[in-house]
Amino acid sequence: RLKNHAAISLWCGNNEIISAWEDWGWKNKVNVEQSKEIADTIWKAYESIFYKILPEVVRNYDGTRAYWPSSPGSDFGEKESFEKGDAHYWMVWWNKKPFDNYNKAIPRFMSEYGFQSFPEFSTVEKYTLPEDYNIYSEVMKSHQRSSIGNETIEEYMLRDYRQPKDFESFLYVSQLLQAHGIKIGIEAHRRNRDKCMGSLYWQINDCWPVASWSSIDYYGKWKALHYTAKKSFENFLLSFENKEDRLNVFVVSDSLKNRNAILKIKLMDFDGNLLKKWEEIITVEENKSNKHMSLLKNDILNISNANNAVLHAELLNNENNKVISENLFYLAPYKELKLTNPKLTFTVNENMNEFELIIKTKKLAKNVYLAVGSDNNFSDNYFDMLPNTEKKVTIKKSQSENLESFIEKLKVITLFDSYTN
Repeated sequence: RLKNHAAISLWCGNNEIISAWEDWGWKNKVNVEQSKEIADTIWKAYESIFYKILPEVVRNYDGTRAYWPSSPGSDFGEKESFEKGDAHYWMVWWNKKPFDNYNKAIPRFMSEYGFQSFPEFSTVEKYTLPEDYNIYSEVMKSHQRSSIGNETIEEYMLRDYRQPKDFESFLYVSQLLQAHGIKIGIEAHRRNRDKCMGSLYWQINDCWPVASWSSIDYYGKWKALHYTAKKSFENFLLSFENKEDRLNVFVVSDSLKNRNAILKIKLMDFDGNLLKKWEEIITVEENKSNKHMSLLKNDILNISNANNAVLHAELLNNENNKVISENLFYLAPYKELKLTNPKLTFTVNENMNEFELIIKTKKLAKNVYLAVGSDNNFSDNYFDMLPNTEKKVTIKKSQSENLESFIEKLKVITLFDSYTN
């Protein structure tokens, strides 16, 4: 029934049963509470189903695709290893380890890792009343099925962000937090593509409106993570590797041909003053991840304030100067950044099928968030804007919506607004 679906890459017998049996204490529990004979019987049944019956069924009905008995696993009968097979990594989240651990935990294929966030306010409004606007209210806790969920989001949030000023701001910052963490993981996996050739975050969507690991909520609203993942999985990726004394700049390519390019890096303050720049003509090798620059942190900090500066990396086509990829790196934790009112302005135009926003900023605008309460998604959202730049964003029109009603409902906020009145 399913074998003709193009999206199927391989058939997997089960999820985490080997891990549960060997590492989570299931086998020992059966040995202690029942008997070794029963444990042996269970294991023989497991071997029969997952090592004999299912691989034979796959060979008979879909011989074009591989079969893998258990995820995570390193081979038939072998448990998870970072040296072969696939891995699930939950030291971030369940064990409260820092996001930086993603830079060290590099398996051959990362088939599961993740972090939770709340849905946006327009979704939460559908299942709450104003008296429920607290992440520890009974309604909010009932829309959270992780045993450590809401408090874990808050704990991680306060490591990297300032305390949000209200409930709606908390929901917004939770999405920034989730996107920030998973971005670290995706980029680490892609930088290390000589070892790791797969990065699947948990999870894409929801079966009910809830706080979860998803990047798209129950109503189809893209969270900050989904916009971030879209950019982080593009064919070309610029990525900063943050070492103790230096920043290494990697160019990652999933393209099947070499490309000549210009790598530019600018150090600027939040008012837009250029402090230093680096430029190099490079060859971006096909299907490769290569380090192309290494910047000493002391050299950067000698000419800039870590709390008021950002590195902007661009990869440009050296024939037409078009941007192939870009990325930003902040020199201090987000909660320590000296953000000010970015002085955003915007205009809205109405076309036949969509609204078009032209957004301008005078100063650095961190995590620009657009909301209209619509079921449609903006072409981009939760993005950073460098000083003295503008950006065009579009959104599909809802039925019977006009320009006046759209502008009336439109909210445009930044991280700065999440903790200042």
